[in-house]
Amino acid sequence: MRITQWLTTLVMVTGFGAGAVWMLLPGEADRLREANERLERERFELQRAIQRLTGEDRVAEVHVIDQVLAGQIVDGKVVERDATTIEFIEIDRQGHPLPSKRFVIPDRIVHFDALVIKFEQEDVAAGDSLRGKSLALFRRIYGENQTPAEGFRLDPENDVPDVYRVNPDPSPFERQLWSRFWEYARNPDLAARDRVRVAQGESVYEPMMKGDVWTLTLQNNGGLNIKFRRTDRSGPSRNNAAAPIVN
Repeated sequence: MRITQWLTTLVMVTGFGAGAVWMLLPGEADRLREANERLERERFELQRAIQRLTGEDRVAEVHVIDQVLAGQIVDGKVVERDATTIEFIEIDRQGHPLPSKRFVIPDRIVHFDALVIKFEQEDVAAGDSLRGKSLALFRRIYGENQTPAEGFRLDPENDVPDVYRVNPDPSPFERQLWSRFWEYARNPDLAARDRVRVAQGESVYEPMMKGDVWTLTLQNNGGLNIKFRRTDRSGPSRNNAAAPIVN
């Protein structure tokens, strides 16, 4: 609310100043123009900061390519439990899909578990090269009736995910973030030193149906979200070569 009020004030002052220039002496007019230009620059930077704070990135897609439900008859046999086949595709920083991974989840409700690091709001607003956006490391995918430990592991523990590397080789700072992840939660001084606001595990989940396409997003200044994108009943996803991973 305070930011909105500030923006409104800037707009009013800028508009008033533009009209008043013609009633002032040449020297005063120049000073007023400079003040208006400064206010315009400040307003522009404030708008950019708001965009950074409220923005989010697409970090993964989930394509539900097959599903059988308990009670259905398949190959002459009654299916005893649900099974949902998904294709999990992480998205890199340039918006390009990474190699897909296929899993058969013994449920219709699918959980996506990740470690999430959130940085101080000032760094996000400034667009810091390393701390300008929250980071996520996907750990596991599992079904509603599984324990997390029974799920499928994704990125290696304590490693830097390719999606969030600034350069092809991760910097010492990036490696440190993940290797000290749980320390940040228990050591406020260490977290404050590295400008880490929150380090915690997060899980999002949804009931899924064959043909669904879901998008996982990460807020620049927040956490993980899952959003329904569309339903495609035309058939399997584009990548049919990936071998399914089953329990």
